[in-house]
Amino acid sequence: MANEITPTSIADLLQSETVAAEVMYLLADRDMSILNHPALFQATWNGPSDVVRVPHLGLGGYDLLLAHTPGAEVANTALTDGKTDVTVAPVAKRYNLSDFAKYLSMGKLGAAAFAQDVVISYAQTLISKLANVGDDFTTVVGTTTVDITWDNILEAKGALAVAKAAGPLLCVLHPQQWNDLERAALSLGVLPAESMGGAIMQGLGGYKGRYMGIDMFTSSYVPTANAGADRAGFMCATGGMAWADLDLGNDGDPNIVSFGRARLERVRQGQFLSTSYVQSGVMGVAKAIDAAGVSIITDA
Repeated sequence: MANEITPTSIADLLQSETVAAEVMYLLADRDMSILNHPALFQATWNGPSDVVRVPHLGLGGYDLLLAHTPGAEVANTALTDGKTDVTVAPVAKRYNLSDFAKYLSMGKLGAAAFAQDVVISYAQTLISKLANVGDDFTTVVGTTTVDITWDNILEAKGALAVAKAAGPLLCVLHPQQWNDLERAALSLGVLPAESMGGAIMQGLGGYKGRYMGIDMFTSSYVPTANAGADRAGFMCATGGMAWADLDLGNDGDPNIVSFGRARLERVRQGQFLSTSYVQSGVMGVAKAIDAAGVSIITDA
């Protein structure tokens, strides 16, 4: 046989490639569940300033009653106080989409895609700021260039208990630290099974479960330490960290949509036949009560 009609023989009539209707997202941290943990103190912005001050108050059992002699005057007790200042600042990014590129993307790019992105990106930006405060605590456990162990976790938990840091405990580690911790568990004959059934199926990839009363999370935004030799995770109780953000609203502009605290603004640039999608917000994070947190610095 000869002159058969095959895909090769009619190559000029065919597309060299076709694009799937689905999109595969590149790898990134997307789990936002850390922000729901009660150990993180969210400060409420109340006025026209870029500093949100969180007062510390030594009441609620902070001072004990002292022995008293009948008939004698009761001495005044000094009231202990303090503060944490959370400085907030704008954060933003912009995507510029040409009209032709939008058309060729066949619906994959546009307002809906960028709206989904701003919600996730805003949360991950806040998580990255929290993670980068985690290495500021005075109390540090772990040894540089040495893998993390469960003894390190218990040492951090014990330090918080001695400091009277109460409430739910939050631990955020780099994925490499968590991997080392899982291997340490296996070496002890313990299977580090997820303690939250179905958590992975629900998309909570950052939540690893509750172990010994500690809620364990991972984030790739946990910073390096010691010139990149280590990672600096942390454990904290309520009061260890404070964060704040502001709702700038939309000023009645139909091109600005608020997603909680995050905003997406559509800016038409007709002279360039394109549209910019500007994502923005205002946020800040600060170490609060130093004794309510422990830095966990171990091999990267």
